[in-house]
Amino acid sequence: MAQKKENRLVRFNRQNILEAAERLFAEKGVRQTTMDDIAKAADYSKSTVYVYFKSKDEIYDWIIYTHMCTLRDAANSCLETTVDFTACYFSICRSLTELHDRYPLYFSSITGKIPVDAQALAESEILRRIYDVGEETNAAMALLFQRGMDEGVLRRGLSVGPTVFTLWAALGSLIEMAGSKEAYLAEQMGLSREEFLQYGFQMLLASVKKEA
Repeated sequence: MAQKKENRLVRFNRQNILEAAERLFAEKGVRQTTMDDIAKAADYSKSTVYVYFKSKDEIYDWIIYTHMCTLRDAANSCLETTVDFTACYFSICRSLTELHDRYPLYFSSITGKIPVDAQALAESEILRRIYDVGEETNAAMALLFQRGMDEGVLRRGLSVGPTVFTLWAALGSLIEMAGSKEAYLAEQMGLSREEFLQYGFQMLLASVKKEA
């Protein structure tokens, strides 16, 4: 019983620190935020913060991991509840867009942070977690694309791994650009951000679809 209570306290304290850090990162920026700032915002001593996290970088990585889990869960949920490949594809595109809109500060890290150094992965729990959740998300997308080939929606013979990796890169860049170029899209193309994204999502899908 005492061990369970201690574990709950550890989780509570860690979560308080992470939430305080995330608020500060949004307000001041990651670079401008210090461990002193985080300790003050979380209402802990600086030494207490260091009990739970080795550095500001580690805190940042734990925040990234949390949001990467959200993306993985959305992909897995779609696979479990949506039979149609195309519907699932667009659902994941929407989830990725929503993640960008909620956490623009972290989006490039969420979609691009892939630690691969074996020693670093062995020595750091959070880097290992980030690596594992990234692989789980890639596996969910690979399963989706295999389903698309089995359904005859996608071209046969696609190399699933590189296709998934390319798609993630394209989707992430597309969503970030649409967010930063929203005024340009409206003025020069007469498209809302949502209309442009839908066009882009469809174009990416068309690049791997089976010819009619």
